[in-house]
Parts: sequence; C-alpha cells; structure tokens
Amino acid sequence: MPLPKETLAAHYAEYAGQTDEWVYNMEKTKRSIVEQVLRTTNFEAAGDPVKVVVLGVSDKRYIPIHQRVFNDALKRAINMKTLDIDTEHLGGESLAEVTHDITQPFPDPPYAIVFSHELMKFLSPEEQLATLRQSYEALEEKGLAMHVLHEPSINGTSEFRSWQHPVGPDELIKQLQANNIPATKIVFDSESAVAWLRSTTVIVLQKAGKI
Repeated sequence: MPLPKETLAAHYAEYAGQTDEWVYNMEKTKRSIVEQVLRTTNFEAAGDPVKVVVLGVSDKRYIPIHQRVFNDALKRAINMKTLDIDTEHLGGESLAEVTHDITQPFPDPPYAIVFSHELMKFLSPEEQLATLRQSYEALEEKGLAMHVLHEPSINGTSEFRSWQHPVGPDELIKQLQANNIPATKIVFDSESAVAWLRSTTVIVLQKAGKI
C-alpha cells in the first residue's frame, strides 16, 4: 500500500531543503557505490545507448547526478528513465520521469541496469519483494539490477523514521532464490562524508546468473 501523500510530501520537502554540499556528497556516495558494484560484477554494457532505469528519487537534483554517474562509470551514452509513485516533486510527468507503481511491470523494458538507492524502506515487505522481482523481469539478457541499502534501512538506526519499513536483505535474497531469481549481496563501505551512508549493502540481481 503506497505511503500517504502527506508523508511523501513532507519527505520531499525535507530533501528539497538539503544544501548543495549535501547533494555534492550524495553524488560522491552514489558514484563510489555504482563503480564498486560494476567492478565486483564485471558488468559490461552491450547497448548503445545503455538503457538505465532508476526507481524512486527524493529530489530532482539527483536526476542529473544519476545521469553523470552512469555515463562516467559505463563510459557510454545512456538512455535513462526515472520511475516514481509521484513525479510532481520532479517537475511533473515527462518521457524521462514517469509516474509508475514499481511493484508492477516496468514500462519500456528491457533495461541494461536497474538502480535504486535507499528505496526499499519506503515499501512494505511484500512490496519490496514485488519490486525486486519486477526489476529482475525488466532486465535484458546479461542485465544488472542493484538495490542499495544503508544501516538505517537494515538496522533501524536513528535516521530511520517511524513510518518507514525495515529491510532484511538476507530474507529477500532467500525468497528470490526460492523463485529461481539469481540474487546475492555485496557489502562494502562507500566513499561518503556522511557516516550513515558509508556502510553499504547492495542486493544484486543478474540475468547472467550469480556473481
């Protein structure tokens, strides 16, 4: 069940008020995470441009960040869509920013890369599993899905909000594997200047199989 609009609006307003320094650090954080995952999985994009879909964005300033991060990491042109339950905070619906329930089949598949960053805590356990399954189904052959988690989502540290949902990566991976979806996790420290964004767990799904 989607979160109330009032709750999401308050969340979006909080992120819109973050400083440029915060946004700069988020780019550094995301860049280090994406580069680590691509190295660990030995991922090589086949398309030109490479089709990337991002699930959920709290602030429209992150959209060009995602563009730069994937363009630089892949060293290829990319064709990126952002899917969100609400796109008003992103400037409204467009060809690149699409209002969509991500527990349902994604529009315009297949994609080389599916990416989410701290999205899962906005979803119930059932919605988390459904979204992971849809992200796998949306992948092209040899495609890669990376779903990024930090300590608040997993361990409920002080940054975790009462209206958010805890995320159990091991249990989700177990359920995915039981449904014949190759899933694993990568654990490492990002290069973030913010303490709670350092310890990083990424749920990885690959059409080509396990890492």
